[in-house]
Amino acid sequence: MKKSVKVLLFFLCAIFVGVFAFSGYKLFTIMHGYKASEKTYSNLSERYVAPIPSTTPYAAPAENAGPTPAPAPTPEASPIQVDFDQLRGECSDIVGWIYSEGTKINYPVVRCANDNPSTADYYYLYRDIHGNYSGNGTPFLDVLCAGDFSDYNSIIYGHHMNDGSMFASLDNYRKPDGQFAKDHMVMYLNTPTQNYRVELFAGYLTDADSSTYTISFPDTSSFLLYCQEMKAKSDFPSDVEIQPGDRIITLSTCSYEWHDARYVVQGRLVPLGSVTNISAVQNG
Repeated sequence: MKKSVKVLLFFLCAIFVGVFAFSGYKLFTIMHGYKASEKTYSNLSERYVAPIPSTTPYAAPAENAGPTPAPAPTPEASPIQVDFDQLRGECSDIVGWIYSEGTKINYPVVRCANDNPSTADYYYLYRDIHGNYSGNGTPFLDVLCAGDFSDYNSIIYGHHMNDGSMFASLDNYRKPDGQFAKDHMVMYLNTPTQNYRVELFAGYLTDADSSTYTISFPDTSSFLLYCQEMKAKSDFPSDVEIQPGDRIITLSTCSYEWHDARYVVQGRLVPLGSVTNISAVQNG
């Protein structure tokens, strides 16, 4: 074999080995990032979030106690309880916690006053709540929205991660059989001052700069017309009808049908019972 051919083969082998090593390194980095993000938010959930029992343990009536009175109706509550006092000690930018049963959506929501929408400079786009780099980022509220979710439309952004974390499960609302949407028509948003049931009314593909991302409206009629138009685009049916006085949230994540495509899911905020802001979930 000619020397020039050997050199060429050696050079090609070196390139292949280099590409393989680099690809392995990138894959390791991505997987490590997924694990680190999962650990961060699992730890937060374990420390500051607790489930609320959905039923009261049965107690047999005492003998000769007479007829058992009908139980008083129990006000609906969020299925989770969040210790915002302690949680905000780790990150003062936290404004809420979004939860969707049976999915990976179980995350704090942050809002950074230094975000700049005009330059797409978003602090938590690639940072966890501690400010460390994270490819997963942290779900964040649009800085143009009020931190108490009092706007007509409050917009929360989250990444579409390949491991199914963050807002990747939103993509399931577009499945043709509609079963996922049927089984997940309600989410919950807890905040330091009010908890909400999120009743979903629309999910669809849109552009990053579409009217979907309208936050304020000149009047109630304009807002109701907007909600009707969004609902008409939806990939799934919903019985939810937005009424005067309602407020909604929009969950937005990347999609890949075209440049700057987004998939969004929208829901009405329904205030739940009074908030009990526990001071130590795990320690009692």
